[in-house]
This record gives sequence, structure tokens and C-alpha cells, in this order.
Amino acid sequence: MKKLILLLILLNNFSFTQNNDERFSVFIGGNYITSAQIFLNPNSSDLIIRNESFEITDLFAPSFDIRYRLTDDVLIGAATEYISSTNKLTLLIPESGSGRMLAFETDDGVIFIPIEFSAYYLMPFSTESFSFTMGGGIGYYIGSHTRILGDTEIENINKKNTFALLVSLGMEYRVYKQFGLRFDMKFRDPENKITSKYKSATFNYKDRENLTIINNEFDSKVNLNGVSFLLGLTFHF
Repeated sequence: MKKLILLLILLNNFSFTQNNDERFSVFIGGNYITSAQIFLNPNSSDLIIRNESFEITDLFAPSFDIRYRLTDDVLIGAATEYISSTNKLTLLIPESGSGRMLAFETDDGVIFIPIEFSAYYLMPFSTESFSFTMGGGIGYYIGSHTRILGDTEIENINKKNTFALLVSLGMEYRVYKQFGLRFDMKFRDPENKITSKYKSATFNYKDRENLTIINNEFDSKVNLNGVSFLLGLTFHF
């Protein structure tokens, strides 16, 4: 019996040593983001109009991160994603000549490429099989506004990429040896101001041809305000 207990202690110590030797982890997975917003009149003097937004919900994105264990309780990491989504928007555009407002359906969307750096604290109640982390950091967010109107589209001619803070909570289950399954929640709120221009000042829309866009350039603001839920596989080495 004493020999069995001693053997179990040795095996446990060996397993702990193995995990301590694993300084790096790589995560590849998917990200579900609850919402993003497009502000179509960010420079309006009217507060109500300035704060009106067009919301895009249920965004999905591939996600990647790498982490390094500094100490038994502290990790640092870098992460990135590619977020792209569109939705239908009814847009009012003044008619050339008469100035009458005409309604057109557009495909408006956002593209975000976050580059994030975080530090993580490994919770004291973590075990060999389950680990729990709480993290915080800063991200650099590259944002774009997309729009398709009839047979033309916009291009961003001036973009103000931004820095923003983020916080996260995570849990990982070690499935087998060096492989794990991780679930993270991430909270962030970057805003990017953008100036865009239609690639063509005239466009065709359904059965209407050679329509003219009077205001060819315009400002907007995109905001990644939704909660992010990440799920994927990790590899430790």
C-alpha cells in the first residue's frame, strides 16, 4: 500500500513538471460577436442624429492567439481575428436636379482586424484538467466600412484606426496530453472614424439607370461593441 501511494505521488509530480515545462500555447478557433454598429452621421451637430446607428448582429470570425507562461500564475499573449459582416440598409439619397429623397437598399457592413496584447492571471482554483483565467490588455483595431449600392460600391479614403482596452474571462479543459478545448469571453468597445467615397458618381439600381450620387464623399463611424464568445482548440508546448 505504501509503495502504491509513493508511486501515485511520483506520477503526480511528473505530470506537474510536464505542465510547467509547457511554456507556450497556440489557440485556433471561431469567434461569435453579438453586435457591431455603423454611425452614418458621426459629425452631425444634432446629438440625436449623431448617435443614431445601424446595427449588425451575429458576426462570426476566425480567431488565433499565442500565449507564453511567464510564471506559474501569469501569462502574456497576442491575438488577432478577421471580422467581416454585412446587412441590408435602406438609405435615403437626394435625387439629382429635384433634390427629392429616394430610398435605396444597400449592403452595408464592417471589417475589423484586431491586434491585441493581453496579460492573464491563472485563477488559484485551477486544476491539471481545468484552468480558469482572467485577463486584460490593449488592442489596435483596423476598421473599415463597406457598402454596395446597385452596381457601385464605396472605398475608404481616410481611416482612423484606434487603440482600445479589453478584458476577458476564460476556461480551458485539457482534453488529451498537450491538447485542450478553450472557451473565452471578451469585452471591448473600439470606435473607428472613416471617410469614404463612391467608386462611381453614377450607378444603376434595378430597372433605373444612370442615377447620380450628389454627396459622393461622406463620413461614418464603425463600432465593435458586442460581447465576443470564442471557442477552439489549444496546443501546448
